Amino acid sequence: MARTVNPADEARRFLDALDEKAEGIAQVVARTKDDVARSSYSAYKRFADAVNDFDSFCILIEYRIKKVPDGDERVALEARFRSARVGQMSRQLKTSIELMGLVATAKELPLGAKDLFLRELRAIYTLKNALSGPPFSDGLQGETVHDVELAEKILREIIERAPALLDLSMSLDAEGEEGAAAAN
Repeated sequence: MARTVNPADEARRFLDALDEKAEGIAQVVARTKDDVARSSYSAYKRFADAVNDFDSFCILIEYRIKKVPDGDERVALEARFRSARVGQMSRQLKTSIELMGLVATAKELPLGAKDLFLRELRAIYTLKNALSGPPFSDGLQGETVHDVELAEKILREIIERAPALLDLSMSLDAEGEEGAAAAN
């Protein structure tokens, strides 16, 4: 016989677990910044994986909350979820900006720097857009508003310098060239 689950109770349990995940990411962030400052990217993978896990878990929670009947309980769960998301996105945006700064000031760029740069560029863009619009833009703290503005400046600067910062050419192998020729 199928077990009956109260959607609101399940959503609360998931939100509690989300809070724990956010605390875990905060611990990983400090190690990652120290690592990147020393031009090492071994801790960065753990940071990237933790952020991906958090974001994936948010998808599950969002769908759990949608199962809660309309009313005060659902509104409270949505507010708690939105608050957790804004908090995590704000921390991630700040971290991404700091990581980009560390990479930009590094004297040497070891293997992995380009991947970090490109991933954090995408993260800054995505987070800036998410935090700039509904439902997250309402009630942002001053520091987060500043970080969103800083993210916009960073993105503008990178876009202006993109050809010099990124290898935008498409290199095709022999098979890729044949496929491209066939498509034309």
